[in-house]
Amino acid sequence: MSKLSLQVGSKDFDINLDEDFYDFFTEDFKKMFKDKKVVEIKELLQAYVQKCYNEHQDKQEIKKLLERIDKL
Repeated sequence: MSKLSLQVGSKDFDINLDEDFYDFFTEDFKKMFKDKKVVEIKELLQAYVQKCYNEHQDKQEIKKLLERIDKL
């Protein structure tokens, strides 16, 4: 387990993550928040909405691909 420490709003948080996921998460977090250790609540909410939208788009694309495969 690896620990990630960050501040959201005015509160400190420690998040314990498995090693494999920690590497992925920290790289993604750095891209999204530019190595910030203090994240505003609004930024976090925007990031969450963006991730949900990306997942929605991915699911739609997978659905289309599966439909194409079924037709073959």
